[in-house]
Amino acid sequence: MSAENKAGFESLSYTEYAGDYQSAIESQLLKFKKNRFAKRFFGHDYLLWADDPSEITNRLGWVHLPENMLGATDEIRDFSESVRKAGFTDVVVLGMGGSSLSCEVFRNILAPRGSFLRLTLLDTTDPDFILKTRQNISLPKTIFVVSSKSGSTVETVSLMKYFYGELAKETDSAGEHFICITDPGSKLIDTSHKHGFRKVFINDPNVGGRFSALSYFGLVPAALAGVDARAILQSASSVLLELKSAAASGDCNESPSLRLGTFLGVMAREGRNKLGFVFSEKLFPFGYWAEQLIAESLGKEGVGILPLLDEPGALAPQPGEDRAYIVFSLRGDDDTDAVSERLARGGVPFVRITVDSPDAVAAEFLRFEFAVAVAGSIMGINPFDQPDVESAKAFARKFLKLYRETGETEPRKTDFSIEDLVFSSNRDIESPEHLRSTLSSKKTGYISIHAYVDPGEENSKELHSLREQIENISSVPVTMGFGPRFLHSTGQLHKGDSGEGFFIQIVSRNANDLPIPDEVGSAESVFSFGILKTAQATGDFKSLSEKGRAIVSIGIPYEAAASIRKISRFLVA
Repeated sequence: MSAENKAGFESLSYTEYAGDYQSAIESQLLKFKKNRFAKRFFGHDYLLWADDPSEITNRLGWVHLPENMLGATDEIRDFSESVRKAGFTDVVVLGMGGSSLSCEVFRNILAPRGSFLRLTLLDTTDPDFILKTRQNISLPKTIFVVSSKSGSTVETVSLMKYFYGELAKETDSAGEHFICITDPGSKLIDTSHKHGFRKVFINDPNVGGRFSALSYFGLVPAALAGVDARAILQSASSVLLELKSAAASGDCNESPSLRLGTFLGVMAREGRNKLGFVFSEKLFPFGYWAEQLIAESLGKEGVGILPLLDEPGALAPQPGEDRAYIVFSLRGDDDTDAVSERLARGGVPFVRITVDSPDAVAAEFLRFEFAVAVAGSIMGINPFDQPDVESAKAFARKFLKLYRETGETEPRKTDFSIEDLVFSSNRDIESPEHLRSTLSSKKTGYISIHAYVDPGEENSKELHSLREQIENISSVPVTMGFGPRFLHSTGQLHKGDSGEGFFIQIVSRNANDLPIPDEVGSAESVFSFGILKTAQATGDFKSLSEKGRAIVSIGIPYEAAASIRKISRFLVA
């Protein structure tokens, strides 16, 4: 390996190859040392990010979670054991965004211990998928975790109302099948008491949603799925100790967490704002959590970092002066070793994070949270707010208000139809050929697929195939996300970055629809999940249009997989 491609920094678990950018990274680390960044961070100094303390000083509680939550692990363990002894076999998490995605990472990567419940994360408003979930569980043996910081998240509350109604048909003690995790003062607390929920967990209000993996939001579902909450916190404590050491000594150079954040921030500042991830296969689920953390925290005020999760290791590095990489690997993984070698030979800046076992991934939650806080400081933004997330919700509420008052939905102008696909856009796309030409001529930015469809395995497979087809005809990266999940994460980046994205929205009709009770336990219903899903897709379309983003929406029949294949065929003909 040539001298210029040697690691700029190397430790047991963290290796940094910054190439031409190494001096910029070292210069930034020196600035951090001079302005006592780590010490000021632990002092909750909002001036590291902004002149206004709003949504900063009350959003830094996450850094203390490895210590503060240790005292709650006995309560979490005892509750989990009591649930299993009560005969429950399934746990369904009703939640949205980063506060809920972490439980999937814990379930899929960390080894369960002893007896455990089968965990399902339900973060969709697609009625077909909700019905499948209902059919795949035994309601009498299922406990539902209602997970919402505010207590008013529309998707979470709607799912709670629906499943409570389903349980009430079978038992007089439906509330015993529910617990809630929320903030002090949340409406969910009153709902829980009124309807006899089994347990209420009150979270630290100074912890933002996407920074809450190590709080009750992440630990309770993980424990129900058989993961040791205390072991998670003890693993994360190693990173906290590293950061406290940096704060005490003032030396930023030896802290992998500070260096990772500096790498991210400098790369974004220098124009390498497309962040490719390459994972050891077992660690890949961590990417979905990292994607939302990075995108929502760092995509605003005209800047952003676009995470790219499905970067094929065999092809890395991808071409382009706007790429940097993170290689996240298990020690001894020959495939990621080979990718690292190719990246180094190609002079592509990257960081390699190596863990000895899957269980060590728990520490990386805190490392990445701290890294995005550091990167936000370098990029000159507040990484703890989400100023553009509300816009799509506001348009969706207007849609639902119209439906409530008139019983009708807002029509959308159609550009053209072909077979059973209906195309609408804010760019007057005239034909599949026109769309294909538009995508193939795009030279900067990115393309993103927004899929408001059943997020099941078959549709996911077809959407990833469509993503690959579009990448084959375009010279920019392509991302994909399911709605409304992405609205609570990457949706902030889509609306808050420099505006170079092109968005392909796919909205399926549904074979089934399900009513949303007006209140918990009520038989009355004004809206259905089908209407809510349509409102969210319409709200997203309008919000992106208002921000000046290019978007085409494709309405498809309920046989989504076949329709997605049809779209692929039209785009590559």
